[in-house]
Amino acid sequence: MKQEQEQETTPKKNSLFGETRVSKDFKTTLTPGKLKSGSQISREKPTDQEWFQVYGNSMDDLEEMAIVKIPVGLKEEDYIIRGTKKFQDDAKNSFKKVRMCRVAFYVTSNGRPGLWMISVPSANKEGYINAWVATANEIVEMAQKKWVKKQSNVPNGYYDGFYAREEDQQIFGEPDFRFGYEEAVLKSFDKFFITEETIETDPHLRVAMGTPIDLKTSKLENRKVE
Repeated sequence: MKQEQEQETTPKKNSLFGETRVSKDFKTTLTPGKLKSGSQISREKPTDQEWFQVYGNSMDDLEEMAIVKIPVGLKEEDYIIRGTKKFQDDAKNSFKKVRMCRVAFYVTSNGRPGLWMISVPSANKEGYINAWVATANEIVEMAQKKWVKKQSNVPNGYYDGFYAREEDQQIFGEPDFRFGYEEAVLKSFDKFFITEETIETDPHLRVAMGTPIDLKTSKLENRKVE
């Protein structure tokens, strides 16, 4: 029985986010009657008070995506860069401040769905991984197996993780994801994708790109004082 449940909750790896456009007819394949809008799937991490579980059986089940923050009105929105490898490389070069994230689809014990964009671990010059990033990844991996919560340990600069008590694990029961990984990401991000099409038509992307300035002093030899 457990094996059947694991198969049902394991996301299928696919090339959806490597496509060069956002499919105009993807909505025809979505689970009917589940959600009315992407706003119902938060793109914020769980609060420090929420117990949650994460979709999938291992970290390999979570897509790694290139994400850029773009000003939209009075706030900044996360956009996913989506397309061929060449297009993604060109887009990363155009927007510069790009972060590689694992997109963790989670559901809380009270049924609230959300996406937590956790940075892919990368060592600094000293060979260490940022503690917030390292502990977030570890907690998400824990949350693929049991109900957990995270708490921000600001003085020490990392997350603390907690398992729910065994009796509460039983009370919370199996997580009700209700829809697939692809559907959750598409609904949550809605129109916030950077593609070959939207990079030409989305006014927010056009404004954010600007035109790069060739700064002479960016080169070491031009900063030498005679």
